[in-house]
Amino acid sequence: MKHLAALIAATALVIVAPTPAAAGRSCSGYVGLTFDDGPTPGNTQALLDALRTARLRATMFNVGRNVEADPPLAKAQVAAGMWIGNHSWDHPFMTQLPEADQAAQISRTQAVIQQATGVTPTLFRPPYLDTNDALRAVEKRFGLTEINTDVDAKDWDNASVDEIVAAVGRLRDGDVILLHDWPPNTVAAIPQIATTLRERGLCSGKISPVTGRAVAPDARALSGVHTVGRVDDRDSGVRYTWPGVYFEGRFRGTSVGIVLDDAVNDYEVQIDGRAAATLVTPGRTTHWIRDLKPGVHTVRLAKRTESPWTPGQFGGFTGDLLGKPAARSRQIEFIGDSWTAGYGNVSAGRDCSATGIDRNSNADRTFGALAARALGADYQLNAWSGMGMVRNYDGSNPDVDYRTYYDRVLQAADEANWTRPASWRPQIVVIGLGINDFSTPVHAGERWPDEAALAADFRAAYLDFLQKLRQRYGHRAQFVLTYPSMWNTTALADSVQAVVTERNAAGDRRVSALYYDNAALGLDLLGCDWHPSARDHELLSGVLTAYLKTL
Repeated sequence: MKHLAALIAATALVIVAPTPAAAGRSCSGYVGLTFDDGPTPGNTQALLDALRTARLRATMFNVGRNVEADPPLAKAQVAAGMWIGNHSWDHPFMTQLPEADQAAQISRTQAVIQQATGVTPTLFRPPYLDTNDALRAVEKRFGLTEINTDVDAKDWDNASVDEIVAAVGRLRDGDVILLHDWPPNTVAAIPQIATTLRERGLCSGKISPVTGRAVAPDARALSGVHTVGRVDDRDSGVRYTWPGVYFEGRFRGTSVGIVLDDAVNDYEVQIDGRAAATLVTPGRTTHWIRDLKPGVHTVRLAKRTESPWTPGQFGGFTGDLLGKPAARSRQIEFIGDSWTAGYGNVSAGRDCSATGIDRNSNADRTFGALAARALGADYQLNAWSGMGMVRNYDGSNPDVDYRTYYDRVLQAADEANWTRPASWRPQIVVIGLGINDFSTPVHAGERWPDEAALAADFRAAYLDFLQKLRQRYGHRAQFVLTYPSMWNTTALADSVQAVVTERNAAGDRRVSALYYDNAALGLDLLGCDWHPSARDHELLSGVLTAYLKTL
């Protein structure tokens, strides 16, 4: 009952008490106040009371076993307007643990915090600030961003109230300070911390999972940003894996910043429709485009590469941002494999072993992206190289196929499904699956005895997939089933035509097929590993655009 009463009181106070966010216009910058090692009976509630009275918000890096021991106290942190981070299960030196134990420390804490508070942390602070690249790789698997510190108040080392306040005085905009849940002097210092920040024009903010820096409490990555891509929206940062995800914004002035945390993918940046930069595995950064002519400009960021297992993170545009660009009335969804994803399409030749596939791929220059822009449409490229409808390239990974991952927001990085917004209802869905199913012969030991059996399974799966899409997008959506010339078989062409015929015969007249005749089009297939080149994608785009105009 004691905990329940405290929770009710905390909830009531957070509703009526003004927060720094309410006075955001007077803030010249934001700092991240962080408190480690809680929640602890007899300490945490006093700290929350002091923070609430001082109108400060903070990030509480909680220890999992402490949350398990006192869930109502963790709930009280959230009710008081605090943010919750992961600080391991029982505070070990993480780098001294094997990888499996590191993962267990993190996953157990994630689970108990979510169960107690309903919050899934996005931030992780390693105990003792003990970290290395291997640990950070484990953190990434759980969607966590590691937060170290810019200023250590040393309250863990018996720092006095004056010393703690002096440490706060060293903070600059965006900085994060390390404090703890349990020292009495820390609680006693809270009123003076609030005064010091106020005198310097600083407010307490939340920590962005994209940049690791303190930002305004109400900061949202997609504020003023247009995107229709499949993204995992985490307020101050969004994660994504599918190729071709793009973000668009408007700004005034001579510069704009692009906030990213991505050490895997490459990006195209356009200003006013013209190429401005290519960002190669930018890491955690704010990349600035400067020295533009004064005035109003548009900015567009597009993901070039594939990363089914590793999400990229976008934290928004920064600068003198204007209102969100208007969504386009036309919408097209592209579903496919390496052709749709742009595998090796900007390479200088078919052998990309020296430079790699990523450096030679650009989803923003695929036939889908080009056709959508020619038609003035918003689009998604939901593609994965090597995946098939029922069989992946050369029979690889037989337990999964494209359909295993289609509904997911982050492909193989997370099993959670994408929550489709009501605003995403494409009028056209272009499907290009089947090359991987049939481009290599069926091997002994696969579940199909021959190509005929494979083709029958392919047709049945395709029909089921189309039915699923029809239920999702309604009877008016047009489905275009594309297929190219195959050097070794007609099974793909025959199967696609059979699927179209069966759907049409069943009364679904908005399903059609589009054949890409490689020879007639003059495709050179000079992309990596005999994939379509940039020139080929332009030719394919021309055929596709002309066909879509007839629908």
